[in-house]
Amino acid sequence: MKKLKVWQLVVGLVLVVSGSVLFAIGVSGGFGSGESKAVLDEEYICEGCEFSYMDLEPEEYEELVTNKKSFIVMIDQGGCSTANTLKGFVKDFATDKGIKVYKMMYGDMRKTSMYDFVKYYPSVAVVSDGKVIGWLKADSDEDSDAYNQYEAFETWVNQYLK
Repeated sequence: MKKLKVWQLVVGLVLVVSGSVLFAIGVSGGFGSGESKAVLDEEYICEGCEFSYMDLEPEEYEELVTNKKSFIVMIDQGGCSTANTLKGFVKDFATDKGIKVYKMMYGDMRKTSMYDFVKYYPSVAVVSDGKVIGWLKADSDEDSDAYNQYEAFETWVNQYLK
């Protein structure tokens, strides 16, 4: 077996150390998740206002996206008990934070570009600068706590808001 030259050992050591550092930064989230955080547009801030959903039609949604607006939208479907629970969470969150929230029916949402992301109802989507950056996944165990516990829902929404 040939003896390794000193420069080969140095290069190998540098690669191992660099790889370890990059791995540690990546695991700790140091490179970022690629997701941005939304700063809701001023028209959605309403300290002390009485809560009510703002109905959102597909054409209006697409206009908001084109205009690079930042907002929250509840995807609803009548007669769904899970949707009723989630609507209560949204109402409590919006009231507490002093924000306005849109509501769109699932059938209408399917006609929008949001359907590229949100496939099931009920859901809540956070849109930042016209891009969907987060949505509750009704088909995933990952988001099940946010559908069943207000604190988990609040934590979920807050991860997408500045």
